[in-house]
Amino acid sequence: MMKRVGIIGSGRVGCSAALFLLPEVDEIVLYDIVPSLPAGEALDLQNAAEALDLDVEVKGTNDISLLHGLDVVIVTAGFGRTADMSRMDLLNKNLPIIEGIAKEYSGDENSKTVFIIVTNPVDVLTYVFWKKSGVERQRVAGLSGVLDSSRLRTILRIEKKIKPSSGLFVFGEHGDTMIIPRKKIKDKYGLSDIELDGLREQVVKAAARIISMKGATVYGPGAAVARMVKAVVSDRGEVMPASAVLDGEYGIKEVCIGVPVKVRRKGFEVVEEKLSDEETAMLRKAAESILIVLEQIGYR
Repeated sequence: MMKRVGIIGSGRVGCSAALFLLPEVDEIVLYDIVPSLPAGEALDLQNAAEALDLDVEVKGTNDISLLHGLDVVIVTAGFGRTADMSRMDLLNKNLPIIEGIAKEYSGDENSKTVFIIVTNPVDVLTYVFWKKSGVERQRVAGLSGVLDSSRLRTILRIEKKIKPSSGLFVFGEHGDTMIIPRKKIKDKYGLSDIELDGLREQVVKAAARIISMKGATVYGPGAAVARMVKAVVSDRGEVMPASAVLDGEYGIKEVCIGVPVKVRRKGFEVVEEKLSDEETAMLRKAAESILIVLEQIGYR
């Protein structure tokens, strides 16, 4: 079966994701509103594919209608943040962009396309995309925990000199209230509560640190979203964290927040893992803060 992926936004993260996806799919369609940009990026990526002897076709277009009927569509379009900005600071800029893209897909009830939202603030905008587009909730998720978990493992490896487990999932908000798996880390690696507090703070600030050094995060999010796409098209039922639409799971409803999901070709199935009382309280508190933002922008 053909594996066809579209990427809305031909900037650094979108093209990084495309690069990582070259060995994994049969066709990639890049879209952007900037004339000639997606065509140029597609040509460059096609050259890369040929250099690596990969059988994949990369296309670029300014016509978003060509990104219908694909297996997966990644949404990276929007403004990035500077080192002194929070992800929520981007909301007013990126909200109308996501609303416009979602409107493009409204009425596609019979489509089987799976959507992965990357644009920040991702928990809020994943919900906005879901509501505005009207697609089934299992067909929409946001990039959050896969990326945050990779940042957690990076810090453990580089600063703590620990070879980290791939099963360490960061969940909750993709932002200041994200939750690290404290008990798992403490039991496995023997870190103290003070060390765990510092570790969580480092994960929260990981993106800002990179942005202050080089201007943007590129390869981390590109690789993380490519991993999510690979899980969709491979249809193996891999479990990973993502910002999913909750409908009563974890006692939370009508909000997107990072939780474990089982990834299949048809989309994302929320997995309810047993959390400690403290983790449950933190997750619900983070969900409440996202709900407040949704109310402020008229989505409640």
